[in-house]
Amino acid sequence: MRVADSIETIVERGLCTGCGACESLLGKDVLRMGLSPEGFMRPRGQRPLRQDEQKAVMQVCAGRSQTGLATGKTVPHRIFGTMLHLAKGHATDPEIRFRSATGGVLTALAVYLVESGEVDGILQVGVSADNPLLNEARFNATREQVVASSGSRYGPSAPLKDVGALLDSGRRFAFIGKPCDVATLRNLARVDPRVDLQIPHMLAMVCGGNPSIAATYNIVRRFGEDHRDVEEFRYRGHGWPGPTYLRVKQGREHSQTYDETWFSNLTYELMFRCKICADGTGEHADVVAGDCWVMEGDRPSHREAGDGWNMHIARTERGRQLIEDAVVAGYIHEEAFSVAELEAMHDDHGAKKRSVLWRLAGLALTGQPYPDYGALRVVQSGLAASWRERWTAFRGTLARSLKRRNRESPITSGTFVADTKTS
Repeated sequence: MRVADSIETIVERGLCTGCGACESLLGKDVLRMGLSPEGFMRPRGQRPLRQDEQKAVMQVCAGRSQTGLATGKTVPHRIFGTMLHLAKGHATDPEIRFRSATGGVLTALAVYLVESGEVDGILQVGVSADNPLLNEARFNATREQVVASSGSRYGPSAPLKDVGALLDSGRRFAFIGKPCDVATLRNLARVDPRVDLQIPHMLAMVCGGNPSIAATYNIVRRFGEDHRDVEEFRYRGHGWPGPTYLRVKQGREHSQTYDETWFSNLTYELMFRCKICADGTGEHADVVAGDCWVMEGDRPSHREAGDGWNMHIARTERGRQLIEDAVVAGYIHEEAFSVAELEAMHDDHGAKKRSVLWRLAGLALTGQPYPDYGALRVVQSGLAASWRERWTAFRGTLARSLKRRNRESPITSGTFVADTKTS
């Protein structure tokens, strides 16, 4: 297996997740995060990296290694990984449940952690204060701040770019992010013992992929509006699954359904790294939560269904205890939910997991690097794929690699793309 050996290779071969941990490790004078010409959050080199700086980044970067948690005696599910606790539920607070993209379980857990005094705050992503179409990392220390950051933000963000400064401050905090962000934190914990001491809870959402900022600007343009006039933009929330919603300064409002957003826009703008992801279901997290879709026959429905429901999984003893405490304290309502229901409801993640081995084979045949997925059962899942699934995944990635469509701008290109030009 060929893994990447430098941050330049990680970025240029489309393996970067955009988390920002490299900036946190080395500082803005060495690497600085910003929007790349492709519309993703990427580091830009301010000077050539020394060998020790490359090593520090490679020890942590999920573009190189994303190996999964130790499972002990627990036998992980082939697709969904370790499950110490599985249930469906929702936040008991009606405001949190309404504003959140699903049932508000992650937001409710975050509010519980802050109000119980177990942590000093939550590191998470919210709407940029400067541009409602962009995202920014926030350290939220109150219920109001946490709730204001609820809801999906399908676009580039660098939630870990300041994690080193937070650890230096001595504060104790929880983290909410994408599965790959949590994987990076687990890698960081192996070289920095402060992570396990100061970040007692790592929470993740089930992830379908991270699109370019171009996807957001394209939605605005398709509504016939100028992105400079946007006052409010939501991908989801305010219902379940909640419409994509846009309001401009002139008072005009627009919206479209979940399916109209995902299947006519976002899936075509996903970064290459998401196409070879082996962990869309947050196997590195203490707790992961996703939609508990309404089933219509044997297929999940994305129609508006009123009050939201999450399915959630505790993967560690810390996570199991957190859910139990939040239920007892009245922050979360839970009901029984089976593995069979999970498999039917999220078979898209099953199909994706089964494809990874064959996508990596396409990369390997063309001499491309790919992440070390360790204990994430890539081979086991891949061997369960049908011959059609295998061929489709292999052929598509092989063609993409031969056409260099996995390539991105070098980190030494120097400048970032201005927000107004990403559309």
